[in-house]
Amino acid sequence: MRWWALALVLALPATALADKSFSGGKGGSWDCKSDPVVVITGGSAHYTLKGACKSINVTGGHNTLSIESSGTLDITGASNTATIDEVDAININGAQNKVSWKKGKSQPKPTVSQLGQKNVIAQE
Repeated sequence: MRWWALALVLALPATALADKSFSGGKGGSWDCKSDPVVVITGGSAHYTLKGACKSINVTGGHNTLSIESSGTLDITGASNTATIDEVDAININGAQNKVSWKKGKSQPKPTVSQLGQKNVIAQE
């Protein structure tokens, strides 16, 4: 390999980012500008997600989320509570989850899909 080609490869920024993962503890906050894909696998924690997230995936229970914006919110688990300012799609597979939203991100209302019992999904 020529020296200039190697220099070019080393100078280019990495384009692939890993998902931001939370897997335990008491929760945390994240700015989706740093990485727009968030995965939460722990339980009984509080999370604040700022900025425009592409997708948020929650697999756990008893979490509380405060979210500014996301393309999709996927919840698999039970007894999670999420408040989201704007979202395009809400998908729930679990029981006793509560999701409140203010507006659709790119449409007036988000699309909603749910499986399970006693889930509450409502506009604020």
